[in-house]
Amino acid sequence: MNQTAQDYFVRGLQFCQDSKFDQAVKALGQAIELEPTHLDALYNRAKAYFKLSNFHLAIKDFTQLIDLQPGNAFYYSERGVAYHLAKERGRALQDLDKAVELEPRKAFRYASRAFIKDHYGDLKGALQDYEKAIALDPDDAISHNNKGLVEEKLGYKERSQKSFKKADELDPLYDEKKIKHDADTPEKETLNARDQAENAEDISTSRTKVFFNTMKNLMNSSDERKAFINFVKELGRGG
Repeated sequence: MNQTAQDYFVRGLQFCQDSKFDQAVKALGQAIELEPTHLDALYNRAKAYFKLSNFHLAIKDFTQLIDLQPGNAFYYSERGVAYHLAKERGRALQDLDKAVELEPRKAFRYASRAFIKDHYGDLKGALQDYEKAIALDPDDAISHNNKGLVEEKLGYKERSQKSFKKADELDPLYDEKKIKHDADTPEKETLNARDQAENAEDISTSRTKVFFNTMKNLMNSSDERKAFINFVKELGRGG
């Protein structure tokens, strides 16, 4: 019995779910060979390449997806992450710029670009993007928190404290005292140490760790906040 593209796709998807990414790439490749415009197969093969840290082949698949759907901001954002992990800074930022251009009213597009700009040391550019994200979504605790971290790096101490305070007001998960007493929090020892910290650098470092530890567990986030959280998670999947 001849196998269809969908048969190979379903098999590849199962391999992905079982973390058998080499086999997933092969099965999804067979689906794509039979149906070159199979968007789901292309996307999932790109994600399998991510898991294998083969970012250049992931980029190739995302490029094909963009060729098929040039107005899809999500594909540009995903390829931007792949370029970033492949250490191609210029192309990563170009794709994030394009994602913003395609969806200029979505706050997480600016927050995502700001996150990358911060990583590359463009602090003023990151600050501008976080301010834009907050203007579009003023209730996003993540953007307020990240803006505070950037402001702190720029030496804007008073501004950073206001941003942190706003983040804490908007989302109790940013309240260090609440997190500190959570027995399931892996960073508990770090948080306890923060109570004894006497300088702003220690406080900032602890707050950054709190942010990365808790952002993935936000259960009541808006769709845009979830999208940004997924974006940041994706940056960590290559290593």
